[in-house]
Amino acid sequence: MTMNHVPVFLQKTYDMIENCSDAVATWSASGESFIIKRINEFASEILPRYFKHNNFSSFARQLNFYGFHKVKKEDILLRAKGNTSPTDPDTALEAQGWWEFSHPLFLRDQPDKMGSIRRKTYADSNQAQAAAAAAAAAAVNQPHKTELEELKGFMTDMIDDLKNDMASLKNQVNLLTHHMTSLGSLMHLIVQTQSMEAAEPSVKRRKIEKTNVAPHAPANGMGSITLPPLSLMNSSTPPPSAPSASKFKYMAERNNLEESEANAAFVLWNHARREKP
Repeated sequence: MTMNHVPVFLQKTYDMIENCSDAVATWSASGESFIIKRINEFASEILPRYFKHNNFSSFARQLNFYGFHKVKKEDILLRAKGNTSPTDPDTALEAQGWWEFSHPLFLRDQPDKMGSIRRKTYADSNQAQAAAAAAAAAAVNQPHKTELEELKGFMTDMIDDLKNDMASLKNQVNLLTHHMTSLGSLMHLIVQTQSMEAAEPSVKRRKIEKTNVAPHAPANGMGSITLPPLSLMNSSTPPPSAPSASKFKYMAERNNLEESEANAAFVLWNHARREKP
């Protein structure tokens, strides 16, 4: 077949597909692409008839220079499964090794359109390769960029949570410190109260003994009358009076305690006093 203004490579490729056995290479059902089914047989037997080599990779590279695109393997398998009859289940399996190429101007029964196909120049090839490389790099970097953004957000949330936890712990430590200080003040207040309670009987005893001694002799000339010791007059000394809540409050104010803490100390002291044998 002779056509003006059509590159020789395209003419030979068109004739090769037209005259090749369908079991080796053929047009697709739509006629918009061609399929090479048996790569090894196509390379060893068909290519040498039209070209001076049997290198399938070189043939595929030439197709790329003329703007042909390789159809994705998934699309080939999907179409093969759809066209497979129940009596021929091996077709879909064989399709895994098929190669399919397409070009919008390389069509079955329309060889005249091939005249508009032009081979890519060196500049076009470099530009296409650069664009493909940039697209590939973007595709590779995009998942990493997304992962970095997700990791950054995760770290930010974690830092915020840690700050909140630290603030909460600080408040708890301050509250615990305040309670410990208050507890120390309460213990000091109770000790002071017990000391005052222990000192009160001796003071009262001295006052009573002084009042029991007559300072002057009576008018009848008799000597002074000395009363027996207080311990002989009354063998049991009445228990000292417990400090009142108001007294605790006064002592609490001197120890910088709050009213609620003073009340707590008063309750604790009374409880300890009742439990004392």
